[in-house]
Amino acid sequence: MRHFPQLESGSAGQYPMTRTLSMRTAVSETPGGERRTAFDAAGSKVRWTMPLTGLTENESAAIEALFKECEGRRRSFMFVDPPANLLAATDDGGSAHWVRGAGVTVAGGLIGLDGQASAFRVVNASAGWSGVAQTPAVPETMTYCLSAWVRGSAGGRVKLRIGGLEKLTELDGEWRQAWLSGTGGTAAVTFGIEAQAGGSIEVYGPQAEAQIAPSEYKRNRGRGGWYPRARFDADELNIEAEGPGLSVCEVAIVSPWEE
Repeated sequence: MRHFPQLESGSAGQYPMTRTLSMRTAVSETPGGERRTAFDAAGSKVRWTMPLTGLTENESAAIEALFKECEGRRRSFMFVDPPANLLAATDDGGSAHWVRGAGVTVAGGLIGLDGQASAFRVVNASAGWSGVAQTPAVPETMTYCLSAWVRGSAGGRVKLRIGGLEKLTELDGEWRQAWLSGTGGTAAVTFGIEAQAGGSIEVYGPQAEAQIAPSEYKRNRGRGGWYPRARFDADELNIEAEGPGLSVCEVAIVSPWEE
C-alpha cells in the first residue's frame, strides 16, 4: 500500500502541524428566486501542513521516493492523520463499524470517565476469547498503539489485539487504561478488544493511533482518521540540509473529506 512514511521515532508526523477542514455548501436558485442550500461532501476537503525537522537520511529518502512515485500532485496515497483516532464510532460498540465476535453482545449507554453515556459493555458468552474489532484500511507495516479505558469484575481480564500482537490486562471495579503498541504484521491491521470466556468488560475511549504510546482520547462518532485518497498539494518538494546527516522540509497534503 502506497502511504506517507512513518518517522523512525514511531510518529506519523511532527508538531507544529496545521490541519484545516474546508466544508463546501452548494447553492441553487429556482427561476422564482427561491434559494436552496445543501452540504456538498464531494467538494469538502482536509489539508495538512507539516514542517519536518531533524529528518534522517532514510526518512528524507522515503518522503522523496513517495513524492517521485506520486509525481507530485498526480497520484494519491494513504495518509494516516498523525493526531487522529483511527477507530470509528468510539462511544458506540454496537455500531456497524464494530465487528462482534462469536457469542458477543454489546450494550451501550454506560457512564464513562467523562460522566456521559459514552461507554459500552462487551459480554462474551462463547467458550473462548471474543469481543469487538475494527479493521481500518491502514498500512500494515506501520507501528500502532491501541488503548482503552476498561473495568470489570475483580479477577477478570481484557485482551487488546493489534493484528497478531496481544496483551492481557487484569481488571477490577475501577477504570484503568490498557494499551498495546507494535506492528500488527503483514496482513490487514485489526484492532480488537476482547473479554475472556463467559466474561464481560466495560469499555470507554477506545483509540488506535499511528504512534508508540497512547495520547489523550479523541472521540469519533463517525469514521476514523485515515485518508486513502490523499495527495501532495504541490509539484515541488524542497529538502534542505539541517546538519550532518539531517534534513528539513515542509509538506502540504490534501484529501477529500471522508464521511
